[in-house]
Amino acid sequence: MFMQEKVLEKIKEFTRHNAVRITDRCNSAIFIAMAIAKKVNPKPFLLIPDQGGWISFRTYPNMLGFDIKEIKTDKGILSLKTLEEGTKNASALIMTSFAGYFAEQPLKEISEICKRNQCLLIEDASGALGDKELCNGEYSDIIVGSFGRWKPVNLGYGGFISARNKELFEQANEPFSLVKVHNSIYKDLLPLLNKDRLEKLLRLQASVKKELKGVEIFHKGKRGLNVVTEYSDKVLKYCEKKGYPYVLCPTYTRVSEKAISIELKRLEI
Repeated sequence: MFMQEKVLEKIKEFTRHNAVRITDRCNSAIFIAMAIAKKVNPKPFLLIPDQGGWISFRTYPNMLGFDIKEIKTDKGILSLKTLEEGTKNASALIMTSFAGYFAEQPLKEISEICKRNQCLLIEDASGALGDKELCNGEYSDIIVGSFGRWKPVNLGYGGFISARNKELFEQANEPFSLVKVHNSIYKDLLPLLNKDRLEKLLRLQASVKKELKGVEIFHKGKRGLNVVTEYSDKVLKYCEKKGYPYVLCPTYTRVSEKAISIELKRLEI
């Protein structure tokens, strides 16, 4: 129990939320978060970004009876103007802290719009656990995250869900009952719950942006873990020289145009 308490207290500290549960994976946490939204805020739509999100954002809502509405973004960064209108008849918005893991969202402004229009904000903070600005329970009603491979907390499996109060969790007793985690996860997870890897990735992203000259870098002034650029042979050669893994776009989880995502988060640092 000691290890479990230490882990939960650490995640509460990171998320600034009072209620935390460990899950077998982040997808379970995402489904539970959407199920909570369905019960506590029964409106027809669930909002997702049109790019820079996660795969299950597009697949889980229909399973719960939601209609999906995609919010326009600028290469993953949510359009506040479009969001203002979209949230008026929406149960919840789910988004990632860092769009496509490469650019931080304007979380405070997004939260203000959601609160004004009584739309729950679900933040997928898989890439931002422990960040000072993001993964912020003062703005997000529910936070979910992954401890999977290539994440800042890279245990290789498992996830979490947090909420401002336990009453929200009481709305999801049935989906919670399907999630089983072994007690060993707490012992394995505790030493990884620090900001070291996150801070190293943030610094590396800033360094890579400085090195890449003469190519278009998407959202160059925004913090993130990956670097996304225009498609360029120069960038491909740079990645090969440095030994950096990359993903070719378009892909929903990064951007919906031809581009290169330098996957710094996949590095063992």
